[in-house]
Amino acid sequence: MSVRRFVMILASTGLVLGLGGLVVVGTTASAQTAPSIKLSGGTPKPCSINRGTVTNNCSIHVKGSNWPRSSEVNVVECNAGILSSDPNACDRAQEVQATVRNSGRFSLKDFTIVLGSIGDGSCTALTRPPTCYVQATDGAETALAPFSFTAGRTIFSDDFSGTSLDSAWTVIDRHGEYAQGETECNVPGAVSVAGNILSITTTAQSATCGDFNLDGSVRHAPTSWPYTTGDVQWRSFNFTYGTVTYRAKFPAQVTSTWPAIWFLGSNCQATNPQTADTGYASCPQIEKPGSGYREIDTTECYQNEWCQLALAQPSSFPVCQYPVDANWHTYTFTWTSKSISMSMDGQPTGCSFTSAHGYRIPHKPMFMLIQTQTGGSGLTPDNSQLPAVLQVSDVTVTQP
Repeated sequence: MSVRRFVMILASTGLVLGLGGLVVVGTTASAQTAPSIKLSGGTPKPCSINRGTVTNNCSIHVKGSNWPRSSEVNVVECNAGILSSDPNACDRAQEVQATVRNSGRFSLKDFTIVLGSIGDGSCTALTRPPTCYVQATDGAETALAPFSFTAGRTIFSDDFSGTSLDSAWTVIDRHGEYAQGETECNVPGAVSVAGNILSITTTAQSATCGDFNLDGSVRHAPTSWPYTTGDVQWRSFNFTYGTVTYRAKFPAQVTSTWPAIWFLGSNCQATNPQTADTGYASCPQIEKPGSGYREIDTTECYQNEWCQLALAQPSSFPVCQYPVDANWHTYTFTWTSKSISMSMDGQPTGCSFTSAHGYRIPHKPMFMLIQTQTGGSGLTPDNSQLPAVLQVSDVTVTQP
C-alpha cells in the first residue's frame, strides 16, 4: 500500500515537513528518536459560519510517545483540508503546552482546533479530518510529527494511570487452559501497573493452582506448576465492530513464552475468569461447527510464529504471520462486518481475513484479553531468559 506524501512550508520557521516524516532543526538530528503520535477521542465537526464567526469547534485528546525527556510539547499547526479562497481561513489552532514525563510520553487534553473562518465566511464544510502537527523542543532541537483525528467516537480508553488496574478489568487467578497443555498459574502478583504501563511478568517460579466452576466449586484440583504469569480481561465491556488501538512491547522470541493480545466472544466473558475450558456453560466449544465460538487473536506470539493474526472458524483456525520484535509498537485492529485486519505503527501488516474470501467474520460482541501463557503450543520457556515481561501502555476502542 503506497503512502501519499505532501510537503508543507511553515512560513514562520522555514521548516519543511513531509507527512509521516520528521524535521529536526539543529546539528544533532541523528540522535533524535522519531516520535510516535497517537490521538484518541473527539470527532471533527464541520465549519458553521454565522455572520463571519465560528460556531463549531473541536475538542480532542492527544497522547504521544518517544519524545526526548523534559521536552516542551505544543500543537503548532492544523491543515484542516477545507476548500476556501483563503488558504489560512480554516487553519486556526489554540496553542497548548505539556511537559513530557520521564518515560518520554505526554498527554494534551481538551485543546481546541477551530474549523471555520473568522473573516468573510468563505469557508466550506469540512470534508475530511484535519492533519495537525505536534512540536517537541529539547534544548536547541525541535522535532515535528503529524497526527490526525481518529474517525468516530471513543467507546473505551485506558492509559493505565495510577498504581492498579481500573475496575474495567478483571485479573485472572487460576490455571491456564488445560486442553492446550499449559503449564502456568495465572497469579495477581504477576500483574502490575506503574508509570502508565500495564506489565505482565512471567517467572520460572512454581505455584499451586487449579480452576473453578461458576458456582465456585473446584473444577480441576489444585496442582503444582512450574511457572507464574498474568492474565487480564475486560470485566463487562464488549463491543461489535470498530477499531482497537494498543501500544505494546512484547517479550523477545528467545524467551519461548506465549504472549497474546486477543478477543473472545462475550458468551465466554463470565466463564473465563473461572476456567479457560470451552464447551462449558455459556462458552461454546472451540472448532465445533454451529457452536457459536468466537475468537480473534490480534497479536499472538509463540514458537516460530512471532507473531500472528488468527481467526477462529467453525472447524479450523487460519493464521497470518507478521513480524514483531521486542520494541514498543502501536497496533491497530480493524473489525467490520466483512473483514478484520491488522496494522502496526500505521502501516498495514498484510494480514487480513475477509468474507469475500470465504472467511466467517464474527458479528456478535467480543471482549479483550491480555496475557502470557507457557507450555503447550508455546513450548517450554527458556528459563535463562526469564523473567519476561509483556507491557501495554494504552488501549483505545473507537466506532464510526
